[in-house]
Amino acid sequence: MINIPLKIAVISNVIFDPYFAPLIKKKFTPIKIELLPIPYYERNEDEYEIVIKKADYTIIWLNIENMALDIWNNDEIIRISEKLYNDISKLSQTKIIWFSHEDYFAKSYLARGHVFYGAIDSLNIKMNELFLDKDNITFIDLKYLIAGVGVANAYDNKGKYRWNAPYSKTLIQATVDEIHKQYLIDKGMTKKCLVLDCDGVLWGGVISEDGIENIKLGGSGFGRPYQEFQRFLIDLYSHGVVLAICSKNDLSDVMTVFNEHSEMVLKEEHIACFQVNWENKPDNLKRIAEILNIGLDSMVFIDDSTVEVEAIKSMLPEVTAVLYDRDKVYDGLSCFNLKKKVNLSDITKRNDTYRTNQSREALKSKYDNYDEYIAALDIKIDIHEALPIEYSRIAELTQRTNKCTNGKRYTVTKIKERCNSNIMLYSVNVSDRFSDFGLVGAIEIDNETLELFCLSCRALGRKIEDYMILFIKNNHVIKNMDFYISKNNYYIKELLCGCLI
Repeated sequence: MINIPLKIAVISNVIFDPYFAPLIKKKFTPIKIELLPIPYYERNEDEYEIVIKKADYTIIWLNIENMALDIWNNDEIIRISEKLYNDISKLSQTKIIWFSHEDYFAKSYLARGHVFYGAIDSLNIKMNELFLDKDNITFIDLKYLIAGVGVANAYDNKGKYRWNAPYSKTLIQATVDEIHKQYLIDKGMTKKCLVLDCDGVLWGGVISEDGIENIKLGGSGFGRPYQEFQRFLIDLYSHGVVLAICSKNDLSDVMTVFNEHSEMVLKEEHIACFQVNWENKPDNLKRIAEILNIGLDSMVFIDDSTVEVEAIKSMLPEVTAVLYDRDKVYDGLSCFNLKKKVNLSDITKRNDTYRTNQSREALKSKYDNYDEYIAALDIKIDIHEALPIEYSRIAELTQRTNKCTNGKRYTVTKIKERCNSNIMLYSVNVSDRFSDFGLVGAIEIDNETLELFCLSCRALGRKIEDYMILFIKNNHVIKNMDFYISKNNYYIKELLCGCLI
């Protein structure tokens, strides 16, 4: 397979050599990186246009100390920034990663102290507002990255005065890590499900030994770290992570804590699946994967027991196993790469689907004939031309779905661009007698080519994919299809061949 380089343009008024190129190429391994540097003030307009049109990503990092302004004028900087963005957007749909301005280089604090003036923060707020509704740009907080490495470690005065390279290798590494993170987020390359132990993870103590009334959980004291961790989990949930429980406990005790303990922030409604029993955890994780219809490689497992974590690593190496530690557990969850814009309604519908699967299984047990079971579900399927308000959800589906898909991945920007041409994009909405699944599928037709076929894993097993195939055959003449095969979706190719004439 040909490894096509990822082309990254860099527009800046400072130099990042000698660190940036080797660090970013190493970080993106095995993806090949082709860097396309563009000096901000010395750029040749013809070359600049060629580079921007070629670039998959464009990094913008303008150092305010080098912007050659007679006076610091926020309105003028906003005007310059807006023009730069518009010029780039007219040339290309390149994804832009723009680093915010910083003023930690200034030494005036030595004379006046650390008095807050807020000029740079006001500028960054205005910049963020300027780009807030732009789908093709991410505005990165450079001041936060500098704070992470420490102001004293962020600069290189020797490089600044010799080569106009003011930033240290330490800071460049932090920014490279952030660029890679944003790439993973943009491509939807993330874990899907976080499976949690209870004792020693969601609360301190052991229910079966200490009793429900004596577990450590609250806003202060020994219970505070656990409640703060629960708040972090809810943030993950609200950005699309599926939460599940895998605990050696009595289910009734765990549910009592979830539903009755006054200090529980995490609630039963946030949990898609409970596997609470005294069986071994590797088998319970397999059950969770089966119930949620996701791959083990999409799962992360957290436990405070070294024995349990090592057992998962040994028996289920596809699962990312993390040992709970009060201070280090957050770093272990950096494998989640989540978009900032999410639809909480879609997340709620998804969780309702998972939580009502038990009712579906109970209904299924009443029928010997599968078709009779499907009929009893009273499934309703609505396929219609996709609305602009649905583009974000469709993009998310293409990026998160690995089984029932032809492997095509889209961003919102790409969908908007394609919908301006003569393609037909459909959204697939599903409900049954137990819950509303919401928008769980998408189809795209370009003339006589099936460009996109995508159905969420949680909607599989209900013949919805057959209905989608029938819809395509009844409404379009399909002679070709795009298909990007993977280890998870190979079986769907034969199904899609049924659309071809």
